[in-house]
Amino acid sequence: MTTSKQIKAGFAAVGLLAAGTGTATAKEIILDHVIGTRHIFHAVSEQFSARLKELSGGEMTVAYHPGGDLGDWASIVERVSQGAVQMTMSWNHSELDPRCDVSVLGYVARDFETGRKVYGPGSAMNEVYDGIMGDLGIALLGTIPTEFTGFVMRKGVDVPTSFPKDAQGFKTRVLGMPMAIERYKATGFAPVPMAFSEVHTALQTGAIDGCAYSPPSEVPLFKDAVSPFVFTRENFERTFWTANKRWFDGLSEEKQGWIRAATDEAVTWAWKNAEAESPKWFDQTREAGIEVIELPLEQMDAYRTQVTAVEYPYIEASIGADVMDQIKATAGN
Repeated sequence: MTTSKQIKAGFAAVGLLAAGTGTATAKEIILDHVIGTRHIFHAVSEQFSARLKELSGGEMTVAYHPGGDLGDWASIVERVSQGAVQMTMSWNHSELDPRCDVSVLGYVARDFETGRKVYGPGSAMNEVYDGIMGDLGIALLGTIPTEFTGFVMRKGVDVPTSFPKDAQGFKTRVLGMPMAIERYKATGFAPVPMAFSEVHTALQTGAIDGCAYSPPSEVPLFKDAVSPFVFTRENFERTFWTANKRWFDGLSEEKQGWIRAATDEAVTWAWKNAEAESPKWFDQTREAGIEVIELPLEQMDAYRTQVTAVEYPYIEASIGADVMDQIKATAGN
């Protein structure tokens, strides 16, 4: 049995146990995520909680846990898969299934408009994600947009702008997934897989020179250690709003309808308002003394070519040529 299958089998067994012990009732839903109350997640969560209570006439309520008080995001995803937590807002967890890497495929969306087309409500990508997550015992309720990403560099090091030449030797934190490692090797960096909770200290001590996959909302967290923020726009960051599939499928059709309606309304609101949220994060970044750098067009095109040359074949081998062709067509690539 492969490691991936062993993980899935283990989660399935624990999920049956959790469902049988009644960790939470159908009335009260545990919704947990790791982001604080200034983030769009919080507004979305509050809207969902209020609307679900209204739709159900108070029959279904939400036990809301922001800020990661139930654990880091990866462990929360696993607990949702197991049925110990009903819902979360989180990122891809490719250690559970390598196909999840498709969620950070580079340079698919060009702006918020194409981001919504590719990743938003009713998109083809949601069908792809739902199929992958269903195999892990997770139901996809929607995706919540944040912003495009780039990378930060710690203070005192040169800023790479021509790739791969300028980036040689720079130790850069990446997500713990094979595709992330290949991307940053291709663009010249020395990728270092690392948990997000360790990044700040690693930047302060010089254990790493930079951090990749950073959206603007994250950059001010490192204001004492970094400058600048190189805004490469390489990923359109959004998060998955998920539920334990066994729990959700076990609800009555009426209760499922209440949850779907409440999540759909909250997700639609998020896609309408995320772009308006973006400027404040750039303002906070600059106010913190962090320079925001956007690459000249020629250098940006070269960087994009290096990323896609590595990632597109990698993902196509994982999800199939038909799905990859559909992604490219939707994105206009």
